Amino acid sequence: MNVVAMSTKKPTVKDVAREADVSIATVSRAMSRPDDVKPETRDLVFEAMKRLGYRANQAAAELRRGSSKTLLVLVSDITNAFFASFFKGIEEEARDHGYVVLIGDTSGDTETERAYTDMLLKNQAGGLILNTLNIPEDLLPSDEDGTYSGPPLVSCGGHRELELPTVRTGDELGGRLAAEHLVDLGHTNIVQVCGSLDIPVFERRYLGFRDVLLKAKIDPQDERRILGDLSIEFGQNAAKSLAGSATLPTAVFVHNDEAATGLLHGLAKAGLRVPQDISVIGYDDMPYSAVFNPGLSSVRLPRREWGKLAARKLIALIEGQPGASEQLIIDPELIVRDSTGMPRDVA
Repeated sequence: MNVVAMSTKKPTVKDVAREADVSIATVSRAMSRPDDVKPETRDLVFEAMKRLGYRANQAAAELRRGSSKTLLVLVSDITNAFFASFFKGIEEEARDHGYVVLIGDTSGDTETERAYTDMLLKNQAGGLILNTLNIPEDLLPSDEDGTYSGPPLVSCGGHRELELPTVRTGDELGGRLAAEHLVDLGHTNIVQVCGSLDIPVFERRYLGFRDVLLKAKIDPQDERRILGDLSIEFGQNAAKSLAGSATLPTAVFVHNDEAATGLLHGLAKAGLRVPQDISVIGYDDMPYSAVFNPGLSSVRLPRREWGKLAARKLIALIEGQPGASEQLIIDPELIVRDSTGMPRDVA
């Protein structure tokens, strides 16, 4: 007697989309808003569900789009202190409008992303605030025109993959503010310690900073930029690299305060004084930046207000308010402390 082995793994929305040869967003619409899907496409989806034995959450599938009172928030690293005030702002705004918040840490893991996005695609959450470096692949459209047509979503990073409703900070302006401060102090030998330029957030900071130097007829020293993961360890290694270089720059712009922390420690270990030997300016203005010795100059992001505005936009999308899909950019602010001063040759 032949025994046919049956898979015990439950099929997912993505499996249905692959079987029906449609986008995941189309599967979601077929389940939650079938009248919005062409009959022939809807039939393909339902036939694929039947073949795979897929059972959608019927209570959720019957909900009107956006009727769930849960907001899903995905970040790439929940342990990062950067997100604390951001989460607080989201929670405050959500509570004021009768919503609750579910926070997920993707850690860049595809299976974890899928578990959370399945909740969204099945309407178990009303919408998503996305503050990760990339968009989960389950939310990327397979349609030829690449138009996003899935559940309500707000991007906080300005992702390249899609034009999405966005609430982000003005990273170009932040980079310019840091550069203008150093140029005004008289610095011309400046190096950037950067995050990956494949990530839009860091690319915008880099280009905003570089643009100011070029307009001031200062060599941006692209060949000396140091790129990495912007961790404390990365900052320490960057300090070793700078201290061991033939020409020490008079100033460094670091793309976040975490790496700037490592840089400050690394420079001190190398016997270099800040700002007498080298000025350092960071980005984010984390709470600990003010208590360093010297205090770290930084570009401040209004993280709590950012979270409130992201939640407000997502709720507006869920509730169908006009103009909710427009992009919103929040201006950062330069905070000057003792880690920046005039260059050593003129101080």
